[in-house]
Amino acid sequence: MRTRLAIATIAESRDDFYALRKPLIEQELSDLDWLLDEFDCYHPEPIRSAAQIRGFVEAAQTFRAQALLVHIPIWGDPIFTVKLAVQLRLPTLLMANDLPTTSSIVGLLGAGGALDNVGIPHSRVINYSEPANRRLVLAFGRAAGVLDALRGQTLGLFGGRSLGILTAGADAAQWLRLFGVDIEYIDQLEIKLLAKSLSKDEVQEQAVWLAARLGGMQFDGVFTSQAYERQVRSYLATRRLAERHGFDFVGVKCQPEMSDGYVTQCVAHLLSNGDLDAAGGKPLRVHACESDADGALTMQILHLLSGGRPAALMDVRWYDSARKLWTLANCGAVPAAFFATDADPSGLSALTIRQHAFGQGGGGALAGVVANGPVSMARLCRKDGRYWMAILSGEVVPAREEDLQRITPAFPKAFVRTAAGMDFLQEFGSNHIHLVRGDVVEELKAFCRMVGIEYREW
Repeated sequence: MRTRLAIATIAESRDDFYALRKPLIEQELSDLDWLLDEFDCYHPEPIRSAAQIRGFVEAAQTFRAQALLVHIPIWGDPIFTVKLAVQLRLPTLLMANDLPTTSSIVGLLGAGGALDNVGIPHSRVINYSEPANRRLVLAFGRAAGVLDALRGQTLGLFGGRSLGILTAGADAAQWLRLFGVDIEYIDQLEIKLLAKSLSKDEVQEQAVWLAARLGGMQFDGVFTSQAYERQVRSYLATRRLAERHGFDFVGVKCQPEMSDGYVTQCVAHLLSNGDLDAAGGKPLRVHACESDADGALTMQILHLLSGGRPAALMDVRWYDSARKLWTLANCGAVPAAFFATDADPSGLSALTIRQHAFGQGGGGALAGVVANGPVSMARLCRKDGRYWMAILSGEVVPAREEDLQRITPAFPKAFVRTAAGMDFLQEFGSNHIHLVRGDVVEELKAFCRMVGIEYREW
């Protein structure tokens, strides 16, 4: 997904000054190829008059621009920037160089101050020749594309609040106002009814495919072959219902009605959050446990910001202050890609399905330890009705045997080293946290600024 970026280069309205500085502008324009490599760009000739604004706005709208980048290589009349931002109403970034010969910073401050006067939020990047600052520009563009992609999406929420987890609920009107995302509710019974109606052959094909790729299967107690079949049926039914209703991502309550009355939903969680099943490659659809709406939205944001990688939902389980190590766990499944190795990029062979720790309806949990590597972590939280986002970067590290023994054996888990300490436990607003592979911290911060919510980075 490439963001469509409208780049407006603002320059001198005075002909004599423009003529003097035209070589500086031409040099600046030649140095913007790195933007063209990353985004689909509309970038016409420099804007030097109010008359050019309308043409730029109409062309940018036809282009369906998702963000406005105002490039200020020399001094340019601040009102040009204001008129562009007022008419386009897009996420806006001002970009200037730090050369003392150009008056670029002067132009940026004039434009930024004018936007502040009018009440138009924006971001600023100075000295975009530096890699770290280019990273901020790229993060802005990616976040703008994700915000635009989110608008009009729908979360399909199967079931109500699970286990009294108040932080899993959300206000649909607030979501539409902030993120442009709708919530549609559907009863979990729909999963069970459709699951029971599926053909034996379709279910068997999926069950055999998955069993052959897992690292092991241990039937015991209420985890029987029949319970495993019900888990596979649940996955196929949830996928079909999501397609039927046009859900972009989903959350499923599971506990206690499904886990006790039919089967735990861990296989559906595993396969929905992946891009592979018995039919071959498929679209990844974020699937959140315990009908966690804010969790599902956080996962969808991480998924999109990372360029399509799977995101995980896990509990913050324990903190080892001596080793500065966080133990995270999920009650039954984590996307298989988190367990990927060079030998098995799918990650499935690193997982063992075994009897769950709960659920009278039976079903297995997918036990395993998340593979080492850098991750970004986040969570949309609310305090007094206002959203904020917790943002962390970390490194998944190898587990010791004593680490494994502290956590329910059937649960998939991750051991993460990050800058967050005990202060995190004083402020974090949920028991659930969400992970994605790689570094999207700057993208997360840019996203928060665009939607107007606070963030706290550890």
